[in-house]
Amino acid sequence: LTGQSLHLSEVSYEAAISPIDSQISVEIVDPDLCPRYCASLITGVKVAESPQWLQQRLLNCGMRPINNIVDATNYVMLEYGQPLHAFDYHRIRGKKIIVRRATTGEVIVSLDGVKRTLDENMLVIADEERAVAIAGVMGGANSEMTETATTLLLESANFNPASIHRTGGILRLSSEACVRFERGIRPEMTLPALKRTTQLILQLAGGEVASGLADVYPGKRDSEPI
Repeated sequence: LTGQSLHLSEVSYEAAISPIDSQISVEIVDPDLCPRYCASLITGVKVAESPQWLQQRLLNCGMRPINNIVDATNYVMLEYGQPLHAFDYHRIRGKKIIVRRATTGEVIVSLDGVKRTLDENMLVIADEERAVAIAGVMGGANSEMTETATTLLLESANFNPASIHRTGGILRLSSEACVRFERGIRPEMTLPALKRTTQLILQLAGGEVASGLADVYPGKRDSEPI
């Protein structure tokens, strides 16, 4: 449309020796609603304001800057079309992520401070004790990256579009992530966006990334030829 060349950043970063597998595990209980879930783990980050260039680019796209971690996930969402979410790793109980359907009447307070009651057809991201996010729609206040957080678990996942559309509609909750997921995203986008966001967070917030990436992909299928 513009006649210009596409410029995507070269993605590379140094990883620490400690492997991610020894620090977090991922289980997808309902693969019909979540074909793929990927994550990286970054320690020693400093949550702060983003640099002016990043804040201005987000504002130009109609998004409000929040902090360097959230801004990095939003920026890469705009670059790649893949939503991402950062959890405070130390608030993930049992050091395990479980992607499952909610139980009937399960309650979570979302990041906007609203208590929301879920049903059994809604997908949640949970730890071993409770839901920590409404999958593909909004994170939970109980796992939010606050100013004092130093270690984050970065999520890049793929969800069933119809499920996300239904959840957002019933909860009357729309988000930039929900708008994209309900239209359908290729599962293959999860890893490139995850690596790019990991690189950007390291640049903006410092820290050290665990070696390897969590990648659970029960919905893998051969691509249809075009």
